[in-house]
Amino acid sequence: MKPFDFIVIGGGIAGLLASYFLREFNTLLIDEDGILTSGASAAAGAFLFPKVGFDTKYTRFINNAILEAFEFYESLNISTYKEGVTILPRNERDIEKFKKYEKDIKLPFKKRFGGFFFKDGGVVNPQEVKEKIKVDYEVLKVEKIFQDNSFWVVNERFIAKNIILTTGHKSLIDIPYISIRPIWGERIEGEASLNLPCHFHKNCSLSKIGNIVKIGATHKRNCLECKENEEEVKELLKKANEITGIKDFKLSKILGGFRAASVDYFPVVGNVIDVNETLKINPKVVKGEVPKTFSYVKGLYIINGMGGRGFSNALVCARALKEHIVNNKDLGVIDTKRLFIKWARKEGEKYLLV
Repeated sequence: MKPFDFIVIGGGIAGLLASYFLREFNTLLIDEDGILTSGASAAAGAFLFPKVGFDTKYTRFINNAILEAFEFYESLNISTYKEGVTILPRNERDIEKFKKYEKDIKLPFKKRFGGFFFKDGGVVNPQEVKEKIKVDYEVLKVEKIFQDNSFWVVNERFIAKNIILTTGHKSLIDIPYISIRPIWGERIEGEASLNLPCHFHKNCSLSKIGNIVKIGATHKRNCLECKENEEEVKELLKKANEITGIKDFKLSKILGGFRAASVDYFPVVGNVIDVNETLKINPKVVKGEVPKTFSYVKGLYIINGMGGRGFSNALVCARALKEHIVNNKDLGVIDTKRLFIKWARKEGEKYLLV
């Protein structure tokens, strides 16, 4: 069996970037379809748009990730089409909210086109990202994964000191305290004689790159039967027409996939906690006590829950995981520990009784 320092399982944007940041080690990326060829990352509009809202930890995380993403992609000569974006209120209630948000917005903006215009707004092309970020990978379906002493064995073909799970809403290993929800997202592309002064976002994201108009939205939770269809195309066009009139749209692509979202919307990153051992050494955590120490599954890590902002969130998460592994740097708000504490208080006692 061929040995590796790291095997990353999952060829979406999180897996690609995790592999890239760990490229100085002997690292292999595995996915049954290849890199950015299926699922949410392949269907993503890859819009790099700020979030409008109060100045919270979540808003700061999202918007800092956007700025890091521009710097990173541009350093690799990946086009970002940084033409700015206008975030529009969706309804009368949003108009009132925007008035309250205005004083809390930290990124530079101007009031334009009936909304907030941010110069830091752009789009990347997933195929260009795939072409310019090179990693070692194998097209392979993972049928079996298990731990054998200090190594992980994958399909009895590879062994690795460490496994990084970047599998989105699909689960290879049961991790009781991590719940990832599938949210269906859809994007269409086509041609239209449309002049846009910048990118736009309202109930959907709208961009024009060259002659290609891109319209995308993430909008259906827990809809496992969802798939690309003409009704979704009509719905997206309807939403785009709320931004600007599109009368001669010629459809060329319909793309769909399941985004992966955590229960609190923050990404989920870090060592996977050994639930049994951690509950054993911290029995009072089920009553609300904060664990004094955590026990971890040796050599098992995760990057998940990117939501609809994978091409920015995955960047900061992959970079943070590398720093955590190599330099023991704290992961802060994205650490898996936060989910364990909440889960243990709610479900830990029942789990111990099973």
